[in-house]
Amino acid sequence: MIEKFKIKNDKTQINLNISSKVFYPTETTKYLLEATIKKISKKKNLVILDLGCGNGVIGIFLLKKFKHIKHITFSDLSLNAVNVTKKNLRLNKISLKKYEVIQSNQFDNLNQKKFDLIINDVSGISSDVAKITSWFKNVPCDSGNDGTKLTLSILKNFSNYLRKNGSLIFPIISFSNENKVLKLIKKLKLNYKYLSVNSWPVPKVLYKNIKKLNKLKKDKKIYFEVKYNFILANTKILFVK
Repeated sequence: MIEKFKIKNDKTQINLNISSKVFYPTETTKYLLEATIKKISKKKNLVILDLGCGNGVIGIFLLKKFKHIKHITFSDLSLNAVNVTKKNLRLNKISLKKYEVIQSNQFDNLNQKKFDLIINDVSGISSDVAKITSWFKNVPCDSGNDGTKLTLSILKNFSNYLRKNGSLIFPIISFSNENKVLKLIKKLKLNYKYLSVNSWPVPKVLYKNIKKLNKLKKDKKIYFEVKYNFILANTKILFVK
């Protein structure tokens, strides 16, 4: 199945092959893309890593929008994601000179490549929450019960894959332990700032699991708010150097 993908206030549009075995773009994907566009709009000849690329949506959108991007490496642990990304690059008629697609567990198979920007969209929510949503249906989510396992690993290693003045952009979803992530950022003495903070209502299926959510919140594994009988989570987009 092929779907059209676009974001608000932007004329760019791409087509995507959708697979039930590959992560489907969510609002967090759009928040991450919107923040990235604002950050790189005036930068030229960028070499980018789309880490945890899924179906390739972020990198393909950027290549369609910005002619001045030099090259994007698409990387994902999932072979299904790698294959769908290749299909989507061909579908959107992206020049072969502009990209490569690699199956890799985080940075394992990148052979010391270095980038101006790493866009990290690897799983970042509690695996306990992932199990009770449709977000990760047929898709692995090995992020730990506080959602930080993969994010912390990336933060410990990403600087080895950056060019001079390179940076990392990634989301922190409140269905994870944000304080734990920030603690590591400060321990590593990284400079960071929030590019955006976005609140959103959770899927209705989670209302049936409010006891589990409350337990995770009490144990400080996740965070959410309840306002006017609505459960609200948030996504923060971080920029790190």
